[in-house]
Amino acid sequence: MLNETYKINNDFIIKLHGDFDADTVRDMKEDIEMYSTLSTNIIFDLDQVVFIDSSGIGAIVFLYKRMVAKGFSVSVMGLTQQPLELFQMLFLDKTIDCYPTIDCYLEASSNLQVAS
Repeated sequence: MLNETYKINNDFIIKLHGDFDADTVRDMKEDIEMYSTLSTNIIFDLDQVVFIDSSGIGAIVFLYKRMVAKGFSVSVMGLTQQPLELFQMLFLDKTIDCYPTIDCYLEASSNLQVAS
């Protein structure tokens, strides 16, 4: 699995390819721990992910819990086929914001109002 990261508007994007499974999570363990120390919103780009298992879901939920506790968000974009079906079956799409594309995420995040 190829893992690349980049920033857009101070948001941290994690782009994954292939399967997001136990082997991938094991290989990414140190990266995932490091991502949890960031002070920014995190977006998983799963457009190129064809399969996700409970370990991949667990990694996303791990980051979600830690980032929300610090006042940041974790979102997912590009869910298709099996990953989308699993997110819907687990009702994660009701808890974690899901967007079809990065453009949809950027449009939604630009419309957010900061409470004063």
